[in-house]
Amino acid sequence: MADLASALNAYLSLVARLGASAAVLDERRALLQDLLARQGAAKRTQDAYPPMVEALLAVLSPPQKVLAMTCAREFFYFWLDDMKRVVEITSRSGFSTHNPVFPIESNFDLLIARIEGEAFESYPPSLELFLGKLFEDGMANADIRPRELILQALLYLLEPHPFRSTSYRMAVDALLLHLSDSGERELLLETVRAYFPYWQSFPFAHQRQAAGDEPG
Repeated sequence: MADLASALNAYLSLVARLGASAAVLDERRALLQDLLARQGAAKRTQDAYPPMVEALLAVLSPPQKVLAMTCAREFFYFWLDDMKRVVEITSRSGFSTHNPVFPIESNFDLLIARIEGEAFESYPPSLELFLGKLFEDGMANADIRPRELILQALLYLLEPHPFRSTSYRMAVDALLLHLSDSGERELLLETVRAYFPYWQSFPFAHQRQAAGDEPG
């Protein structure tokens, strides 16, 4: 099994080859070194990793937590020295190369108030198509509305960031930080999973063009 320093270097080297900048690498290196410092005498097993991540998240600010969750998720199989899984994730573009910063409020209601205060209405065609499908399938307006708010908040967080699945996943992590109720978190996850293929298939024209211009 590769030593921890080699595992860390392997992860950072891969992200660098995929296009991450030096600043992105430096920020991720610092977070992951902090994570590894919390391993102690624990063996490198699947069960040992989550407590390390939780210990790291406990000392970070909410904006830092989003990037830390991404780094921990992407580094996991390097830490386990499972290169077969690393290759699988790489093949489906599962590694991110940007460190986006998301606005974090103390709760979901304040995030919605922020969106309304900014009069944000830059929603792609996918939102109306998805909500229309829910209506056509017989969902009551009272049940559609909370899903609409979730997706409006998600799209607000995504607005300035690259149109990539990794951005979507990180925005979901940021959105989850606004909810503490387990039922609300479950509804959020259910909604964003169902919406994801719509978001991918029906973006703004400029997002579609930019995605087509990206290599690989």
